[in-house]
Amino acid sequence: MARAAEKGLPIGPGAVRMDEAGDFSVTSPTTASRHHFFLDGLMFHVSLTPDDEGTLLQIWAEVGYMPFTIESPEKRMRLSKVLRAAGHLQNARFVVDNKQMIMVLGQARVDGHVTLPDFMYEILQFVQDARPYLKVLGQYL
Repeated sequence: MARAAEKGLPIGPGAVRMDEAGDFSVTSPTTASRHHFFLDGLMFHVSLTPDDEGTLLQIWAEVGYMPFTIESPEKRMRLSKVLRAAGHLQNARFVVDNKQMIMVLGQARVDGHVTLPDFMYEILQFVQDARPYLKVLGQYL
């Protein structure tokens, strides 16, 4: 415990553990790291969350709002067709939330700690799947 205090670690609830031998240990909580990048005018968010089995990588972006049927029924119909066509993608999912925001989401699990090549590989897999549909959606938004 003295070593943890020397490091200046924040010690929160549940951070101090005692094993069967009576020895104390301090666990530092794992927090998600957040990253952002821009591509084709959209801001993408990336979250890396380490856990016991590996690292969970999540990526998402807000694409734009679906127009209401009364505003532009033809545009809404075309956007809906594009979103249905994107349903087969393996690394990216397009969803419309309850506020009619079109979002693109992706998630991958990486064994162990994420290295830079792992990080870039997963992002590129996501972008390769989503980008053609993002370009088509951009024509209607």
